[in-house]
Amino acid sequence: ILAVQKKYGDGRILPLCIMTSNDTHEKTMQLLNVNNYFGMRKSQVTVVIQGQGVPALADNNAKFVLAEDNPSKLVTKPHGHGDIHSLLYKNQVAKKWKDK
Repeated sequence: ILAVQKKYGDGRILPLCIMTSNDTHEKTMQLLNVNNYFGMRKSQVTVVIQGQGVPALADNNAKFVLAEDNPSKLVTKPHGHGDIHSLLYKNQVAKKWKDK
């Protein structure tokens, strides 16, 4: 982002959006903080968190994975990249970027 910003930004600060899941959010935030956002301004980085996810499938027959400690509870996994569009809309990322 910084290289593109320097070469093509014409003095503008280019935004970055990072999508995390419940499994990766805390470590991602730690990584950004420890590394001082890799030289970017904290305000130029938007982090969106995926929801609770979708049921995990055990096999190609679409058998649901049940929690080992509670067989009446479904194990869920993040939506994946398909969730990004709804997250961008829900968090009004484009609007916030446009308004800056």
